[in-house]
Amino acid sequence: MKKYLFILLIFPLLTSCVEQQVIDKLNIETAQGYDLAENKHLRGTLLFVKYLPDKTVQNRTLSATAKTNQDVLTDLERRSSDPLVTGGVGVVLFGEELAKHGFVKLVDSLQRDPNIGSRLFVAITEGKAEDVLNGNYGFEGNSTYIRDLLTHNMKNRDIPKVNLHLFASFYAEEGRDAYLPVLEKVNDIDLNISGMAIFKNNKIVKKVDEKNLFHFKLLVDKYSEGTKTVEIGKNNAVVRSIHSKNKIKIKKNPLEAIVYIKVNAIVREYSGRKVTTKVVKRLEKQMEEDIKKECLHMLKDFQRHGIDPVGFGLRVKNNTRGFDFNKWKDEYKTMKIKIIPKVTIMESGTVQ
Repeated sequence: MKKYLFILLIFPLLTSCVEQQVIDKLNIETAQGYDLAENKHLRGTLLFVKYLPDKTVQNRTLSATAKTNQDVLTDLERRSSDPLVTGGVGVVLFGEELAKHGFVKLVDSLQRDPNIGSRLFVAITEGKAEDVLNGNYGFEGNSTYIRDLLTHNMKNRDIPKVNLHLFASFYAEEGRDAYLPVLEKVNDIDLNISGMAIFKNNKIVKKVDEKNLFHFKLLVDKYSEGTKTVEIGKNNAVVRSIHSKNKIKIKKNPLEAIVYIKVNAIVREYSGRKVTTKVVKRLEKQMEEDIKKECLHMLKDFQRHGIDPVGFGLRVKNNTRGFDFNKWKDEYKTMKIKIIPKVTIMESGTVQ
C-alpha cells in the first residue's frame, strides 16, 4: 500500500519536469511551398492555421527568400512569434519555374526530415506556390482542402496515385520517369488539377493536359473507381465504376512492347432510347478504339520527348542481363508499341 501511495505522490512531480508546449503557442505547419526567386535564390512559404474562438480556421503564411532551404527556414523561424513545428505538414508545393530548373535537393531534404511523413502530397503549381498557399479554400484550412482534393481525384477520378515516397522512388529508378499533379489557382477559393507534369533529369519535360488524364492513368496506374463520358453516334453514355489494370509484355528481336489494358465498367446514363445489348457492344467497341488510339498517340509523344513514365525501361532492365541504359535511350525512341484493350460493360442503368 505504501508503495502505491509513494507512486501517486511522486507522479505530479515527474510530470512537472517534462517540457510541455501549449498547442495555442505553436505555429504548426500544415503545408510548405517553394518558388524560384531572383538570382537563383529560393523563396519558401509556410502555411499554418489558427483556430479562432468561433471554431473557424484562419490560414496564415510566412515567406522568406534565401540561398538555401535551411537559410529560408532559419529566416522564417526568426520572424515567427511562436515556435514552428513541421509535424503537421501534409502538402508540399513547388512553383512551376522552380520545377523547370530542378528541385530534387528539396525532395531529398524532405525525406530526411524525421518530422515529415513519406506519404505527404507533393504537387506542382501553375505560377507561384506562394500564391496558391495564400488562397482561402474550404472551411478546414488550405492544407486540408488540397489534401482532400488530391485524395479524391486519385481515388475516384483520373489522377494517378503519387506522394513523396512514390515520387522519390520513381525519380531514383533507372528506366522510369517521375510525375506529379499540377494545381491551378482558379480564384481565391477554388483550385483545379490541370494536368500531370512529367520529369526528366530533375526538370519538367512534358505536361499531360487535363483532357488526356484518363488515358494517362490507364497506362501508369489502375482505376478502382472512375467515370468517363463516351460518344457513340449522336448519343452519349456516362460510364461509371470503372475498374482497370494493365500488363506490359516486352518482346525482343525486334524490340516491341505490348500493353494490355483491361477495363470493367457500368453504364449509368445514356442519352439514347434504351441501353440494349447492341448498344452495350457498340459502347465497348468505341471505348476500345478510343483507348487504343489515344494511348498509342500519347506513348509516341513520350518517345519523341525521351520520357518514360510508364516504365518500359524498368521492365526491359529487369529482364536483360548486362542492361545498357545509354543504349536503351536510343532503342526506346524507335521501339514498336502495341495497345490491346479489352472493355467489358458489366451492367446498365439510367436512361435519359
